[in-house]
Amino acid sequence: MSLATRARATAAQVHAPRTRSDVLVAVAVGLLLAVHAVIFVATLLLAPVTAVEARSLELLQLPVEAARALMLPFHALLLGCLFVLGRRVAGRWAGFGSMLAVLALDLRADPADVVYGPAVATGGWAAAAVLALVFAVLPRRPRAAAALIGAASGLAWLVVLALPALLVALALRPAASGAARARLLLGATGAWTATAAGMQLIWLARLGAAGWLARADAYLAELRPHALVPWLEQQTIVFGAWHFTPLVTVSLAAFLFLAAGTGAVRYLVVPLPGEQGPAVLRVLRRFPVELTTAFLTMLAFGTWWALSGETVVVEPMLPVLGAVAPLITALAYRGAKWLLTVNRFWALCAVVYLTGLIAARSTQLVITLVQSFRP
Repeated sequence: MSLATRARATAAQVHAPRTRSDVLVAVAVGLLLAVHAVIFVATLLLAPVTAVEARSLELLQLPVEAARALMLPFHALLLGCLFVLGRRVAGRWAGFGSMLAVLALDLRADPADVVYGPAVATGGWAAAAVLALVFAVLPRRPRAAAALIGAASGLAWLVVLALPALLVALALRPAASGAARARLLLGATGAWTATAAGMQLIWLARLGAAGWLARADAYLAELRPHALVPWLEQQTIVFGAWHFTPLVTVSLAAFLFLAAGTGAVRYLVVPLPGEQGPAVLRVLRRFPVELTTAFLTMLAFGTWWALSGETVVVEPMLPVLGAVAPLITALAYRGAKWLLTVNRFWALCAVVYLTGLIAARSTQLVITLVQSFRP
């Protein structure tokens, strides 16, 4: 598309009359942002300082109110990126659903290591925002995305697991030649290395050699031999990190993942223009590179958690719970939208699903809002 054509298209969009749907989306997003702001301020003012946050405050050497206030731009970045990513998946309502899904998780589900909300000054929430930005810029700026992963890994070390996910997703993309693909992968790895090393140098300058070594030892301790939690017990812990009873949680999760799977399959069955290469690669390349990276990152985090012996879910998983899990809702909305067009039976299933999703998310939103005022 030429610059002149693009300018005309943009001007047409600017002068297009607003529809009821435009107004409804704008009002819904505005209300949701207001709720996020209320929860953020309530957490900032009322939440007690946990052991995890105390360690972060010791590193930052800032008063708790100032450190928590610094999380506001990160939270705004997270919401903005989730809206953009959800809109790419299935339109503006999917973007709205992604923003709403941030509030669906019961952050207080781990009594031994509570996360009170987005204003809590921990590296995980900031890393989630940067990780969401990684997915948003990845299609056009893969090296910048890799550099952002390096920056996020300085905030929460587990984000390093996003790098192999990114490289796999980039390796699946079409390339002019094998040499071009190799240059892309090497460039992304180099960008990550430079930024990750820069973050560690910043920490070294701030903490000194002894402090930096103590911080590194705390992270390396998780890689040493340890006892594993049985699989069924792990699943009980995971499903406990919702607002509902186990039966309701499992039912909602089943519907959510079935609908999200339908949305993912919809990507895979629709050919792209000019497809080339083996059939398997053609199908895999139909899935957007940012979503491939996001869900491979979630798989890497989940695998690490399953093998780590951790009994705490929310705090160590904050980067993917904030940046990736909401995209499942966007995919589910995409699947439901498509089912509405198949036939009456599947349209009825889609309506039942969407009604249940709206009711569940609204209930979770109210619970989260009430909880935010309880220290």
